[in-house]
Amino acid sequence: MIRKLPTTLAVILLCGLPMSNTQAASGLYLGAGVGNATIKDSTSAGNLDTSQTAYKAFVGYRFNMLPIIDLAVEGGYTDFGKASQSFAGQNVELKLHGANADALLIFPFGPFDFYGKAGVLSWSADSSVGGTTTSTTGTDPFYGVGVGFYLWKIGIRAEYEQYKIKDVDRVQMYSLNALFQF
Repeated sequence: MIRKLPTTLAVILLCGLPMSNTQAASGLYLGAGVGNATIKDSTSAGNLDTSQTAYKAFVGYRFNMLPIIDLAVEGGYTDFGKASQSFAGQNVELKLHGANADALLIFPFGPFDFYGKAGVLSWSADSSVGGTTTSTTGTDPFYGVGVGFYLWKIGIRAEYEQYKIKDVDRVQMYSLNALFQF
């Protein structure tokens, strides 16, 4: 009987936790993530097609609007890494990064969220082909989808984002993000 006491107490404590603590609440949050960015672009030397490690940081605010839909707005910064490839001895590099603003449409299911996002990326790209470097900037749209898991004020999100950058053929990113709600 004494051996069963710790197990019984643990079950009682876990059952006594309110469900609202296992889902995200309205409010401010901060987050960061790491992922894999794929960049494809046509250059004078050849077709660049690389994947590299990318990083992001973001701040957002979540609004619990209705029982089945939440909204969030985010601002952040993404560094897509440095894409590099050689074509017949000629090195091609592309460094891409930028600040973003986006909105999320969230479908909460207990501790899980399923969401879509859309926004704009104000980007800067430095490209080098055979030692000649050019810099370009712009603002273009992006969209994405993701799934999140929340436990109290901590969240983990996995997401996919597709960027429609006018000077680059294709930019996409898969990432794993952690966030903290205040």
